[in-house]
Amino acid sequence: MTELIYPQMPEHSLVVLIGPSGAGKSKIARTWPASQVLSLDALREDVSYDFSVKFSVSS
Repeated sequence: MTELIYPQMPEHSLVVLIGPSGAGKSKIARTWPASQVLSLDALREDVSYDFSVKFSVSS
């Protein structure tokens, strides 16, 4: 496995991982402490007991 190399980031910063399914976003996020990662799937699971439920917002 190749070593992940991160660019220099400010101490207090927000990183948003955006990309298509299977691009490796979760793999990179797993290298950080769980207390520092917000996962939309985990939040969906907390509120609906099923992470696969997709919510829609209508105006």
